[in-house]
Amino acid sequence: MVTALAAHGRPFPARILDFPSGSGRVTRHLKAFFPKAEIWACDLYDSHTDFCASQFAVHPAKSQEDLRELNFDTNFDLIFCGSLLTHLPEEGARAALDAIARALSPSGIAVVTFQGRYADHIQKHKWKYLDDSLYEVARRQVQKSGFGFVDYRGEIRSRFSKQARYGIALARPSWIMKHLEAKPELRILGYTERAWDDHQDVLVFGKPGVDVG
Repeated sequence: MVTALAAHGRPFPARILDFPSGSGRVTRHLKAFFPKAEIWACDLYDSHTDFCASQFAVHPAKSQEDLRELNFDTNFDLIFCGSLLTHLPEEGARAALDAIARALSPSGIAVVTFQGRYADHIQKHKWKYLDDSLYEVARRQVQKSGFGFVDYRGEIRSRFSKQARYGIALARPSWIMKHLEAKPELRILGYTERAWDDHQDVLVFGKPGVDVG
């Protein structure tokens, strides 16, 4: 994230959103990297935001199951969205990108992770996201349209009781760029495969828009 800010000539952010925060795996690093910034931890589960607020002295923010309804009282200079669009169906992924865009300050940037082409290699040769038969459902979809999704099953699905749908989502750069290209108020700043933990792809976009300046 520091690299993304520096690469695009942005000053250190005054307001940061970690979305979703979970129990602060990234929040704690944001606090260390940007000690003077105000940081918000946003999640659908109160136990996560309460923990982050108590442990890291950040602002808790409640997410929404329907991300079309998610709005904040402030805008953010930096938004990190890790391992969320990797789990949402296509309509949820679109809504998440739009919610992030709404929350950006006039010069803010967002760093968002996706399961890209490398996921197929992981499923075949490293570890299993899902049983092969289920993974194949998402793989066939992504080959056809650029986006694929399949819900979790069984015990793992029960951990995410507040979400109507939650599973494994695969996305191609072409699908992501097509969504952003329709929004001149945004500027595509970068896309790197396997840039998050040598695993997930990383998209960087922000404001001002592509036609500004």
